Amino acid sequence: MKSNKNGSSEDKIEKVTESLWKIWWFSFYLIIVPSLVAVVGFFIYFFIGKDLYVSIGLSVITFMFVLLFFYKPFDKYRNNPFFLNKKNNLSARINIIFLITILALIVTPIFIIFPPPIFVFFTPSKKFELLPLISFSILYNIVYYYYFFQPIDNFDYNEEKYKHETPFSQWIKQPYNLIVIVNYIIHIIFLSYTFYTKVSWLFPLISNLVFYLISRLTTMKNIKNLSKLTKNSKEFLLELTKYKRKFVNSLLSLMFALLIQMPLVITFIYIYSGIQHQIIEIITISILSLIFLLFYFKIRLYVSTFYDKILKRFEIDEFE
Repeated sequence: MKSNKNGSSEDKIEKVTESLWKIWWFSFYLIIVPSLVAVVGFFIYFFIGKDLYVSIGLSVITFMFVLLFFYKPFDKYRNNPFFLNKKNNLSARINIIFLITILALIVTPIFIIFPPPIFVFFTPSKKFELLPLISFSILYNIVYYYYFFQPIDNFDYNEEKYKHETPFSQWIKQPYNLIVIVNYIIHIIFLSYTFYTKVSWLFPLISNLVFYLISRLTTMKNIKNLSKLTKNSKEFLLELTKYKRKFVNSLLSLMFALLIQMPLVITFIYIYSGIQHQIIEIITISILSLIFLLFYFKIRLYVSTFYDKILKRFEIDEFE
């Protein structure tokens, strides 16, 4: 009896110790370090720019980036790791690319609608136009970070997990990886060309919310099927290819939605501000949007053809 009591008390002590260590590492990686970096960053930004409003905005962005970056070292203390698991959550792959973008773009309206109390004593600067561009440029790096540690290029059927040693030269050749980089470039172009409208964050924010919902709904069935088909290589590869095609099409539609909107957004914001345009300018801008639309259909056809060939190859192998 005494040995049982001693064993149970030792187990309790061990569990309490583990819980305390988890609380400490959680506080250290996700509260203490990000906060210190954000505070130091604020004083550096303020020393360089002498602008309170911009300094606070950049320090908040820095805090979010460091918070997300240091989540990985904390991940090993969780029972269900996010970065370090070998199954690679396909839902998380969609969530992270859209939610990081939404988080980056929503920084500006938060500062505009809910300004910090310190602004009661200080007159905030109007230099917030570049904040969406800066926040997106910084926070989107978390997407590359996650995709690097959670690839879906090759699957090991013996161990039932994805291989994590794919060379970059092979990684970049896959459309579902390449389009992540192109998506970053398109967002940068959009935010760079529209920042002086002061609502550059609004249109990509709405577009990302819409296509995030579309991506989740269209891939839901594939993700459920993949969770049941890990032991059948041909069916698994077939379902994974369908998932990749839908993922690429969602991001492709998002990118061209921004490109099609971009010239129209600039024009209509100017018109709303009282700046008149000649008819020839409006026609030229409309033609540019139409060119982007036609180019979208061409790229969409190429993507469909690319994945159709892969799917047909699986069907031929299965028939043989």
